[in-house]
Amino acid sequence: MGFKTKRGRGQVSGFTILGIIIVAVVVLLFFLRGQLGIVLPGSLKSTDIIEHVHECLKETAPEYIERLGRQGGYLSTPEGTFRPYEDVPVSYLCYSIEKQPNCRNRMLTLEDMQKELANAIGKGLDTCIDYGSFRKRGYDLSAGQMDIVVEIGKDITRVTMKQSIRMTKGDVVVSEEEFSENFDYPLGRLYDVSQEIVNVEATAGEFDQMPFMLAHKGEYIIDKKRPYPDKLYIMQTKDSPYVFQFFIEGEPTAT
Repeated sequence: MGFKTKRGRGQVSGFTILGIIIVAVVVLLFFLRGQLGIVLPGSLKSTDIIEHVHECLKETAPEYIERLGRQGGYLSTPEGTFRPYEDVPVSYLCYSIEKQPNCRNRMLTLEDMQKELANAIGKGLDTCIDYGSFRKRGYDLSAGQMDIVVEIGKDITRVTMKQSIRMTKGDVVVSEEEFSENFDYPLGRLYDVSQEIVNVEATAGEFDQMPFMLAHKGEYIIDKKRPYPDKLYIMQTKDSPYVFQFFIEGEPTAT
């Protein structure tokens, strides 16, 4: 009987020690959460909303940047401003002048392209970003007005979403104002080349791509096609599959 009593007391002492250890671990975890940002299961993670927005940027922006290149610098292609090529509405960047070998420059600018991309990407993000799913998970989330800024560089297009986002759960608060992603497309370089071509077509009436490519030591690949009565320029850099293409409008020969 005495042996059993000692064993019972030993078990009680063991459980007491185990309980103290568990309580100490829980207290330590809560302390570390506040001091070092360690996240407990089921609590708010600051990376949740940040990762979601960045994933939407990476999912949404490339489609429009690539389409802009295939369509000659425009996402909007009103009637009379493009010609279909392989089911793509490719824009005219220079319009024909009656009885003249040269053409009239349409004057595409970087600012035009940036604005079109910003508008389209903003609409895409409105569909992709799902703040409601966070609210359903018990987060208190508020989001301000969204503003998209697109900066087209020589080899990188930077897309920035400016929006004040505040998300809370319990005593944890996450606040972000700006999200940016860089996309490796030589859009700026190809735009510059397109303007050189258009300027020559608008003044001299004919651009010879071979001397240009030789002068740039193969940095650019320019394919010129002649679907009557127009000219189609398809451009790439040697180190990227990204395509920028556009039409020069020609005047039909009188029959």
